[in-house]
Amino acid sequence: MREQTHDISETDLAGIMAMAKLAESRDLGMEKHLKRVRTFCRMLAERLGERPRYGSRIGRGFAEDIYYASPLHDIGKAVIPESILVKRGRLTSEEFAIMQSHADCGARTLEAIREEYPDSAILRMGIDISRHHHERWDGSGYPCRLAGESIPLAARIMAVADVYDALRSERCYKPAYSHQYSRDVIVSESGSHFDPDMVEAFVELEEAFRESRERMD
Repeated sequence: MREQTHDISETDLAGIMAMAKLAESRDLGMEKHLKRVRTFCRMLAERLGERPRYGSRIGRGFAEDIYYASPLHDIGKAVIPESILVKRGRLTSEEFAIMQSHADCGARTLEAIREEYPDSAILRMGIDISRHHHERWDGSGYPCRLAGESIPLAARIMAVADVYDALRSERCYKPAYSHQYSRDVIVSESGSHFDPDMVEAFVELEEAFRESRERMD
């Protein structure tokens, strides 16, 4: 970890990460999810940063910031009832609405912490990721129904990393899918669920994704 994290101490950042781990521990089958998605996000950010289109937006610190911010994406799940988190069957419309609330709840939690660290790039990015990682490129996601480049870049990166790892993971309501199946799902949803640029970068890195996922399983 770098010596300074934009005015947030390592001790306080560790406490925030502990909250993220607590939320993760309540979601059965996702014990190593945070470790994997932070790696995937950094990989995607570094690849995008090599492209002229993103070079001015992804500076030297962006890939490192998203590595530390991405585990905060589901911090809001800490307040979701366990009966919903681990339900084996399909969620009712009411239950799904409660599940969706984790995005905004997590962002509000991080916003409260950011009052103590207004200059923290990690917290600022964490808020964007937490609130918007379930938005969809075509505007049909939640909670704000943002579309296209109005979705923060970090959240667009997180969307691919999160879905890939979720597909590869066994959950209480589904089996673990193969790399090829998961890859095909992401490619098929380019331009609808995902930013096409994020999908293109993922495809370029897919072998590295597969190897990393298997190594960290």
